[in-house]
Amino acid sequence: MIRSHALPLAGLLLALLSAPASAARLTGTVTSGDGHPVSDARVVLESPTGPVASTRTDRTGAYLLDAPDGDYVLRVVAEGFSGPSQRVQLTGAAATLDIRVDVAALAESVVVTAGLAPVTRSGTGASLTVLDQTELRARQLESSVDALRSVPGLAVLRSGGRGAVTSLFPRGGESDFTLVLVDGIRLNDMGGSFDAAHLPLFDLDRIEVVRGPQSALYGTDAVGGVVQLVTRRGGPFSAGGLFEAGSFGTWRANGTANGTTGRFRWGGGVERLASDGFTGTAPGTGEVVSNDDYTRTDATVSLGYQGDRLLLSGLLRAGDNTRGVPGPYGSDPNDTYAGVDRVSRNDNRTLAAGASATWRLRPAAQVRGAFSLADRDSTYLSIYTPDTPTASGNRLYSGRGSFDLAWLGVAWTAGGEYMRERAQSAYFTGLENQEIPVDRTQVGAFGEGRFERGRLALQGGLRYERVVRDALEGNRSVFSPRPPFAASTTSVVNPRLSVSYRLLGGDTTWLRLRGNFGTGMRAPGAFEIAFTDNPGLKPERTRSIDGGVETGWFGGRLIVDAVYFRNEYDDLIVTVARVPGTTSYRSDNISNALAEGVEGTVSFRPTAFMTVRGGVVGQRTEILANDGRPVAPSPFTVGDPLLRRPELAGFADVILTAGRTSGFVRVDSRGDTQDIDPSFGANAGIFTNPGYLTVDAGASWRVLERVEVFGRALNLLDTDYEEIFGFPALGRSVMVGVRVAASR
Repeated sequence: MIRSHALPLAGLLLALLSAPASAARLTGTVTSGDGHPVSDARVVLESPTGPVASTRTDRTGAYLLDAPDGDYVLRVVAEGFSGPSQRVQLTGAAATLDIRVDVAALAESVVVTAGLAPVTRSGTGASLTVLDQTELRARQLESSVDALRSVPGLAVLRSGGRGAVTSLFPRGGESDFTLVLVDGIRLNDMGGSFDAAHLPLFDLDRIEVVRGPQSALYGTDAVGGVVQLVTRRGGPFSAGGLFEAGSFGTWRANGTANGTTGRFRWGGGVERLASDGFTGTAPGTGEVVSNDDYTRTDATVSLGYQGDRLLLSGLLRAGDNTRGVPGPYGSDPNDTYAGVDRVSRNDNRTLAAGASATWRLRPAAQVRGAFSLADRDSTYLSIYTPDTPTASGNRLYSGRGSFDLAWLGVAWTAGGEYMRERAQSAYFTGLENQEIPVDRTQVGAFGEGRFERGRLALQGGLRYERVVRDALEGNRSVFSPRPPFAASTTSVVNPRLSVSYRLLGGDTTWLRLRGNFGTGMRAPGAFEIAFTDNPGLKPERTRSIDGGVETGWFGGRLIVDAVYFRNEYDDLIVTVARVPGTTSYRSDNISNALAEGVEGTVSFRPTAFMTVRGGVVGQRTEILANDGRPVAPSPFTVGDPLLRRPELAGFADVILTAGRTSGFVRVDSRGDTQDIDPSFGANAGIFTNPGYLTVDAGASWRVLERVEVFGRALNLLDTDYEEIFGFPALGRSVMVGVRVAASR
């Protein structure tokens, strides 16, 4: 019996391994409708299981791709342009295919974040935003967090100026509900917390954002969405440098390079940013603020190898930043402001490293594997302990393997992932007041099917997640004693379903319907574990649905998108101080909340020289009753809105290009939010943080073929506002600089 089954399996394996070794070369040019070459366009050759090869066009619009013999789909991704995909058959000989693209409001994109294998933007029903390098450069952005303000439904809140703690709130979710990746490497601390203030932009090809729960793909922490930074490597050789300086004693300098050498693709760069921050007087006491400075240094190196069957890639990314922490020196509703903190300071050192391999058995079958390390070490110097900085850190090892197969018209992916986390802090102590770590292991098994035929595209996936927390020694703290915790295991299954249907399909006008359903989870964080007496804390959960319609007009020059979403958050962890009838622990999974709303975006590109984009979000959030009692966590009542979630927010961008000059105008608006006393928290009262409107504008001029000068004004109207109550944002500032580029 065993032998009878083994022989067919062996035959199947030999057939897969006997893929032809011959390779072919595909060349051509990419031009716009008026015949001009399109440079720096991304050209992707896809098999049924995903991209096989990719490159970028040079200054003349030319591209070159090497791939094994087979049938493929060729796609061109160029910011501001769109063109139909092309079917290509390679048979060992050199082939040529010239491609024409037309002006469009949104380019077709091949994204790596919305599925277990890369998918196209039009081939998924996910709520997806892709921010391309061309757009990011045109708006003269200096950090990734500034770019994320153009993602509808993702509220970005910064507690002050550059480098201040910055949180992401996805569709009414919590600030630890967004998973952040760089080339697949997880950057979040244990429990999902992440400070987005220190994400550079200089080395990126694009930013991909998927809204809605993605735990079926990524497991814990992907409760409300995923942000992925995709680094730039390969393509024709290019190098560049930038220097800029301006208000608040701010300057920034960077240098980057990328290219292809034979079968190797490479890229890298380094950046340094420094700012004095706000050095004026605090509104409450008139004291001079002298501890708002910020310095950040980042470096990255990436390398890839593209063989006939084997694809390899590696990334090393390191960063170091330091910032003063002057505290809340703005709004002070209870008149409790204690003065400017001139001592407190936070220092962070980060390292992200990863390697991945893809072995193509045949165009319809491949094996993938990846390994990564993310490490963060921080010290915090407090006004209360000026001579003894408090240390903390988080380290995550991850290994992942999967198998892709195209079968019966469906692209299938199945695999598993192993993660090991360790969180440390001077505040995590044992019986002898010694520092002890919080350790956790996560094991996930996942599968997904992707079907696309005609106007219909379907994605369905499932992930089983097993989270094991190691035993934890107790402590005898007077304020928060913890009994010893035995090791605990939690298992969760998260499904996901996505559908897209092109109701009307044409090159000039279309109407696409899409929808999603999914669940998400966030396992308890290290601080939640270390400071509870509850050994049975469970993951927080969400159930989410969204549905929308996208319509395109005038050959794709005008695109309008509207989405309705509803998120139900269950088992939220709150501190309850043993409220009778609710729980016997200090903290427990008893809180619940609801968020629902509508996102609308408009993209309009009437000519190749002008792009107009805007977005608006209207949402309603509500605190629901605790499990077991018809009350909400103190000091809230049932029906209160969630803190720091605006009911209404929007943005608009206009980008103009004419010959050697270009310019942009950006408008951001946010309505009122509910927030807490900046000094003593929610128990000292809930207050209204007024909404605001800000305007940014800038222009650039290419004085020589390789030299560009530019300038921008941020907060042009000098608006006084606070994204987080009590922490003033910076006033009007001006930055000017020069950019130098080289390529061949």
